[in-house]
Amino acid sequence: MTERIAAELVRDYLRWHRSVGGAPVRADEGVRALLRDLSRRMAERSTPWPAPGYLAHMTGDTPVAVTLAYLCALLYNPNNIAPETSPVTTELEYEVADDLCRLVGHAPGSGWAHLCSGAHAAGYEALWIARNLTALAPAAARHPAGRDLLADVSPARLANLPVPSVLDLVERLAARGALHEVRRLRAPAGNAALLVGRTAHYAWAKAADLLGFAEDRVEQVGVDRHHRMDLTDLRARVERLIAAGRPIAAVVVTVGTTAEGAVDDLAGVLRIRTACERRFGAGFPVHVDAAYGGYFRTVLDVEDTDARPLKPEVAAALQALPHADSVTVDPHKCGQAPYPAGALVVRDRRALAVVATRDGCFGEPRPDGGLPFAPYTLEGARPGAAAAAVWAAHRLGGLHTGGYGRLLAGCLGTARHLHQAFTAPLGSVAPGPTSAYAPDLAILNLNPGAPGTGDPRAWSARLRESGLWVSAARADTIRLCVMKPLDARGRDRVEQSLRQAFERP
Repeated sequence: MTERIAAELVRDYLRWHRSVGGAPVRADEGVRALLRDLSRRMAERSTPWPAPGYLAHMTGDTPVAVTLAYLCALLYNPNNIAPETSPVTTELEYEVADDLCRLVGHAPGSGWAHLCSGAHAAGYEALWIARNLTALAPAAARHPAGRDLLADVSPARLANLPVPSVLDLVERLAARGALHEVRRLRAPAGNAALLVGRTAHYAWAKAADLLGFAEDRVEQVGVDRHHRMDLTDLRARVERLIAAGRPIAAVVVTVGTTAEGAVDDLAGVLRIRTACERRFGAGFPVHVDAAYGGYFRTVLDVEDTDARPLKPEVAAALQALPHADSVTVDPHKCGQAPYPAGALVVRDRRALAVVATRDGCFGEPRPDGGLPFAPYTLEGARPGAAAAAVWAAHRLGGLHTGGYGRLLAGCLGTARHLHQAFTAPLGSVAPGPTSAYAPDLAILNLNPGAPGTGDPRAWSARLRESGLWVSAARADTIRLCVMKPLDARGRDRVEQSLRQAFERP
């Protein structure tokens, strides 16, 4: 049936190609030989994502139906920069954007989302928005159209005006027709601080460099023994910056770190922000990097007969996502969509005005009042095929407890089982690998049984001989990413392979 569907999609495309007057599509033996060679090389040497023993990266087995949706749209080469170049897939992206808003916990009418190439691009865009929001109030205080709006705000408070107040300012400046001029008065980002956890993704250092942050203004907040952001350290840094009148461009919270799958205490970070607003009248944007962890919100209501699928503190962080100013989510991770499919979700669409461009060609609003993508996205040309794939994945998988929730709860259960299989008492030395802490999500870190037992990369190569793929998280740790649930037989096979690999001399 799958082969028949694929053939039907290609036939429909060729029929359309002829109907619009396209040049005849011809293929000779040379074309066939070229494509067969490509197919052979891909089939022989590609990374085996679908294999039950593949636990090396955040990539699962994309459903064939979703891949066919991608292929179907790809044949028509849509560019989702504007409806004129992608009338079908732009509509699909609007549907996906509403899906993502609901996933995070926003109302589609007030929130906003779009697809992009991945978490790198989404993070750059989120920081771009946060930087411009932070810089707006000081700029408005220097402009004739904004002085009266901020007359009772001290210079120290201007540096870190709470986000809701900045968004109200955006609206009032726009009503006076002065927003664009005020944006031009924005100070460089060099003096603004960016706070990220020590276990945050390395992309944030690149984003800060790209957006003009001074290197010493990117502060790495300490982490606790669970690899989560240390809130005592964060509170001290935030209060120091506010007291000094230094702008805080953003605090980046991670829900699912790359190496450990750790989930920062988002609810705690938001409480710190609320306390600062009450005590100092100052706040800061909060962005959540939930590229890996965002889809786990579908697990919140899943019931497990053996144990709760999520730790209470992890569930609390996921429940707090609606209160963050922006969130990164990657459908090409736990959303089971093909690459490239990242996404940025914004809580209040008024924030987009601080990065908007004026473009008469691709900036027309929708008849229903919806915002166009082109003026507000960092990336211009974007593949409509990705929108088609995510749209299909959401409708086939289901953004609910019985869909993605069931799938990801199974992944959590597999990770929890493997943790329990390799747990050793604190301070003891086991003969094989050990899991030092229970995973927050479905990523497991294993440490060697004793110091100096070998390079994790060597362990990884040895494990491949038994059909198990893992990755090296750090110099002394291997990482297992559970992207698909394993049954009892599969879990036992993974456990046996790990024990045998580590026991061998």
